[in-house]
Amino acid sequence: MDIIIRSATISDVSAIAKVNIESWRSTYRGLVTDSILDNMKLDTYLEKWHHILTSAEEKDSFCFVVENDEDIIVGYALSGKNSHLKFDFNAELYAIYLLKEYQKQGIGKKLFRKSLEEFKKRSLQSFLLFVLSSNLGAREFYESFKPDFTANESITIDNAQYCDVCYGWSNIANIPMEQFFISPE
Repeated sequence: MDIIIRSATISDVSAIAKVNIESWRSTYRGLVTDSILDNMKLDTYLEKWHHILTSAEEKDSFCFVVENDEDIIVGYALSGKNSHLKFDFNAELYAIYLLKEYQKQGIGKKLFRKSLEEFKKRSLQSFLLFVLSSNLGAREFYESFKPDFTANESITIDNAQYCDVCYGWSNIANIPMEQFFISPE
């Protein structure tokens, strides 16, 4: 399967919003309350993604999308400055999401790599990310990249408490790029 990873544009808002909703529903069913997933409304996510993409430059964030060989967006990665200032990292990988049928094919690794390359271009030397502790598949995926920092935080989603695991990498330059199929600069 051929895929293309490219920077998101404002014309991608609808497709990204749909991937956001579908991937949450397939990934988090049984991990969060059903009401959270059942109440995800396209209009809300269209507005959210329109704001994210139109304010990306001022917020110093960036989003990559994955297109399949039919030019349909099947995933995305969103990153930017660290929004958790109590942790001493420059950048944050906010999200990587793929439609269920595109998971476990190496596409997530490619999005991870692309995000790391962009961090390096922007001279962001360290980064962190958060993942729901009960999301064992995502935890295994991120742990395979050998983070050198972990922490736990309690988060509230729709009035319910959950545990988030924070993974951090204190120096992107120390990540063995060849191990992750990243060509060194």
